[in-house]
Amino acid sequence: MTKKLYANIDENGRIVLPSSRIEEWGLSRGGRVLVESDGSGLRLRPPVTSLRQVYIEITNQCNLNCSTCMRNVWVVEYGRMTRETFEHILSGIQSCSPKPNIFFGGYGEPLSHPECLPMIELAKSLDIRVSLITNGILLTEEVARSLISMGLDMLWVSLDGASPECYTDVRLANAFPVILENLNRLKSLQYQYYGFFPWTMLPKLGIAYVAMRRNIHDLPEVVRLGTRLGAVEYLISNVLAHNRDLGEESLYLQSMNYMDGPYANHWRPLVRFPKIDIDGCTENVIIELLRNANRLELMGSELRGNGDQCPFVERGSLSIRWDGKVSPCLPLLYTHTHFLDKRERTSREYFVGDIHTNDLSCIWNNTDYQTLRERLQDFDFSPCTSCNSCEMADGNLEDCYGNTHPTCGGCLWAQGYIRCP
Repeated sequence: MTKKLYANIDENGRIVLPSSRIEEWGLSRGGRVLVESDGSGLRLRPPVTSLRQVYIEITNQCNLNCSTCMRNVWVVEYGRMTRETFEHILSGIQSCSPKPNIFFGGYGEPLSHPECLPMIELAKSLDIRVSLITNGILLTEEVARSLISMGLDMLWVSLDGASPECYTDVRLANAFPVILENLNRLKSLQYQYYGFFPWTMLPKLGIAYVAMRRNIHDLPEVVRLGTRLGAVEYLISNVLAHNRDLGEESLYLQSMNYMDGPYANHWRPLVRFPKIDIDGCTENVIIELLRNANRLELMGSELRGNGDQCPFVERGSLSIRWDGKVSPCLPLLYTHTHFLDKRERTSREYFVGDIHTNDLSCIWNNTDYQTLRERLQDFDFSPCTSCNSCEMADGNLEDCYGNTHPTCGGCLWAQGYIRCP
């Protein structure tokens, strides 16, 4: 049983946390944390001053051409991160306390970079937690053995189907048998390396799944398949509609008409369910309540309760493009277009620094960047996702609240529709 953690309240009414947890949670003396009430308790939101994760796109090149990918609607320079740039990033990470995690991912296939494995090995030698996302095609026996021996912490594999037909329909490549063989071999190699102690095995396996009308039926089988392969986590995202055809595949068009966030609480009733069996007797009732835009609490957690919240700020992250440019999040690494229902929206790239001219800590602690993170945590942007009725919703340069680039009221990540590991 996990031991409960208690904090003390001093004579001035201040909450005093155990000193052992101050650094672990990224709390600094004199800093601020956002405190929210959920009706039955208090919730502390992470401080925007703590850098806890660095997304590193070591390449924007890929060995697939998926129908769902942003590369279908962009015009960009393709390239790979140099070893010098990566080492400069590591130098900045080492100066942080505690050291933030590294996530190898972006808009390319990390394993296609010839220096990917040496980069992971170097990061792990510095006692940094490292995760990587891959399409799994290049996860050969040699690569798998290297990832296991280096102690990669988390391996995410994009898998949008549990059959060759479903996978090919989305990924436009007949690679499913190869990926399945690679993942089965990875599991066998882990048993050879760790013995029969699965809870100690590294890397942990996660499955990333992009849900659409054409493949949502396959999701239960993907979870069953992933469980057999040893997956410990699944991340389900909607598709970002880069064209009208993908817009027809979206599973969230009705949901976009419902306002999320604090203002929704004034008009949407809260329906609180107890722990309950989800079966033929109850599932239609729950679905009907959700469909009617009610706020629904199920088994202690409110469903549809993660709107108006930047996930990249909440996890204390920034993103670094292959050329060294630093952005607050993955969606702002590149200018791209997508559809909000029937309207086309252009999201312009936005950078807060360049790793070649500024140290990582200097970029993170820059006053303007910290102000932006505070603005994102407050999330006082116009509700472009649900309103979507004027030309300001067609871009992220300004909104009707007077905010300027980047305006994030139309960001589908911030409303919980699109998700990244």
